[in-house]
Amino acid sequence: MRTVFWLLVALFTMSIVITSYGALAAPNERLSKSASPYLRLHADDLVQWYTWGDEAFDKARTLSKPLLVSFGYTACHWCHVMQETHFRQPEISNFINENFIPVLVDRERRTALDETYMLVTEVLTQSGGWPNTVFLTPELKPFYGTGYIPPEPFLQLIEAITQGWSDNRPDLLAEGDRLAGLLANYQNRSEEAKAITPEALSKLSQELVASFDPVYGGLGQAPKFFQPTVLMFLLQRYERDDDLAALEAVEKTLVSVQSGGIHDQLEGGFHRYAVDPAWRIPHFEKMLYDQAQMTEVYLEAYRLTGNRKYAGTARKTLDYVLADLTAPDGGFYSTRDADSEGEEGTYYVWTPEELEEVLGTDKAIEAVNLFDLISDGEFAGKIILNLDNVADIQLQDVLAIFEKLKPARNQRQKPRRDEKILTSWNGMMIASFATGAAILGEEKYQNAAIKAGEFLWQNMRTANRGLFKSFFESEADVEAELEDYGQLARAYIYLFDLTRENIWLERANALKEEMLENFSDPKAGDFYATSGSAGFARTKLRSDIDQPSGNGAALDVLARLAKRTSDAQATLVTEKALASLSGIAMKGKSSGASILSAADRHLRSENGPVQYAGNGNVRVSGEYQGKSRQIRLKVTVAEGWHVNANKPLEDHLIATEFKLNAGNNPVKAETAYPKPLVKTLSFNANPVAVLEHEFEITASAEALDVQVVEATLDVQTCSDEICLLPETLKFRIPVSQ
Repeated sequence: MRTVFWLLVALFTMSIVITSYGALAAPNERLSKSASPYLRLHADDLVQWYTWGDEAFDKARTLSKPLLVSFGYTACHWCHVMQETHFRQPEISNFINENFIPVLVDRERRTALDETYMLVTEVLTQSGGWPNTVFLTPELKPFYGTGYIPPEPFLQLIEAITQGWSDNRPDLLAEGDRLAGLLANYQNRSEEAKAITPEALSKLSQELVASFDPVYGGLGQAPKFFQPTVLMFLLQRYERDDDLAALEAVEKTLVSVQSGGIHDQLEGGFHRYAVDPAWRIPHFEKMLYDQAQMTEVYLEAYRLTGNRKYAGTARKTLDYVLADLTAPDGGFYSTRDADSEGEEGTYYVWTPEELEEVLGTDKAIEAVNLFDLISDGEFAGKIILNLDNVADIQLQDVLAIFEKLKPARNQRQKPRRDEKILTSWNGMMIASFATGAAILGEEKYQNAAIKAGEFLWQNMRTANRGLFKSFFESEADVEAELEDYGQLARAYIYLFDLTRENIWLERANALKEEMLENFSDPKAGDFYATSGSAGFARTKLRSDIDQPSGNGAALDVLARLAKRTSDAQATLVTEKALASLSGIAMKGKSSGASILSAADRHLRSENGPVQYAGNGNVRVSGEYQGKSRQIRLKVTVAEGWHVNANKPLEDHLIATEFKLNAGNNPVKAETAYPKPLVKTLSFNANPVAVLEHEFEITASAEALDVQVVEATLDVQTCSDEICLLPETLKFRIPVSQ
């Protein structure tokens, strides 16, 4: 009987424990059945989370309780910390459940909502980051926000807010009204249009370069983010105006990044940001958007300089994405976590003892001397692999060390992968693979871009001419936002440029039309972030943060399509959007880089390996043929149009002319033009010599002692009825040595 008695006591005690940890006994079905991997991670929290939606809002209004909204994402280290120390701690969790309507948001699935409410925290605390906790009235108006704070201060905060809601609710409601109005007015503000002239862009470039770290590159000191839209803007300034200071700032950044610990030296890919000026100690999460954007930056730097190390880094990153972040059906997964085995960086960091176990004593000592021990901070006494102190003569030995470390690291527990597929991030990655295929000539990158592009079109389209934002476990959901339309349309333009298949341009145009219908502000000319309200208001997001703003992506699409079509309406829409965005972009400097790059592309000319003339009726791509040592331009002219031959028979006609330069010096080259067609046009009684359909122009040069050559093509596009203005296309083409 005593045994039975004590068994009953034990069961009773267990029932009390389970009750106090109620979520552990009954996982939260709202979260466990969610299409968000991040929300699923929190299904066993003690906090009884709601998802963002009417159920939570109605509950808040019915019970007259404030909402506690926590924004986070799967790869977020401090989100995991807060989950363990706050949301699975009985005292804090019970208090939240009793006094708030708690809502958990995957920020990657609700971008506009996240950015809007992050602004609350930044305004109130002068800092931001995730997890972001924002307190809202039942009408979704914010009255306070905070980033991560430790458990005890957090408990004191929510106790104070609860007391304030009880004793001074009118004041908190008034604060919600004030903040909501302030933020909505700020995000939707208008600025006087500015002329985006070459001189204005040059001045802005100088100001940005002055803000770069003169030793390691990158903006500011620490923490250090890539800010790829700024890097691309500066590379554009170099290509346009030979701005050597802009190129130097970018190259200093790229060299430091590719040799630093922020670059995964074993598998490839980039971590999210560095906590030190030298890019050596990263925050270890890997984001798809960083892989996409930084690959494009390295490819662009290779195209402009011919530095093959940049091409190598781009290849390594694309190969990493293929190996680790590519779904079987072709889409790209979102992230790799920073944490494994309960700690940040465990998968990536080495101790001297671990190196000795894999390499042996002598090689381990050599490795420690090469890589250096971290001197202080969380990783003091440990090693993060880098090439900072590795000379070229040592590189092969170091690469041999890396090859031995790879299988050892593969035995470790790998950080969690978030396998949702996001439209905007996939759009960026498709564009990156397409660029890799065009510049590096790799068929596998073209295949990956096409497969992903087809996957998104088949799986992310809604039944009524729209897009979904997220795809997980065979199901798409969440209404797409401006950035999704912009980035996917941009990706399809890149696929059109790569393949010359009209289906991609047709899809890009369809998305552009839907973008105009669902997001444009007809009066102002720019775009809202969402088709309806996101929280307390419908706002416009026009600042680049870790990726281009939705308006930056939209303007880029409009500018590119205007160059590829003869649709005059497309040009008018582009110019109206540019007028609306120009003042904000010029004032924002680094935060307006994507808008300024798109504006420059529209106002001057295209840049890149594929360019267009004659309102999209002439397509030209440039490449270097190593075996024949030829620079080759491939030209496609639309049906019903032509360009003049190199010798057009009449002096007043503009000849098609191909020239090579190395630096500012002309290159002597033997240029071969195709045989022209002689015909008579309706507006000219005399016969003319023209080039039609598809043809190639080549220039052979025996003494190319440079890494990159500049090719220019002068063309005038004509039909049987009119001739358009002459144009000059400029290409920078890497020359293999």
